[in-house]
Amino acid sequence: MAALHLALRLDRSNLSDTFGSLEWVLANARRTGLSLQQMTFDAGRANVARLVCQADSVELLELFVRRVAHGVDLEIVDAELTDDQETLAESEALAA
Repeated sequence: MAALHLALRLDRSNLSDTFGSLEWVLANARRTGLSLQQMTFDAGRANVARLVCQADSVELLELFVRRVAHGVDLEIVDAELTDDQETLAESEALAA
């Protein structure tokens, strides 16, 4: 499966907005067909949420990142896509 490691900086001005923004992100992940594998939240100075999501295709993950980029009260700090299928194909090619 393809995976996405995403770091989001959420607006610190209002706690309810922070949780509302995070809820909006998670709802978009669900609607896009992603499965959430891990989530951490640093409410300290950075106010950063880190998510690890998986999907059947990289295209779904890219669609999710585009949707999140249009969200309010948040900023994408880092987004890294990996595709295990390509990695598996590359390792099989090297083994042959």
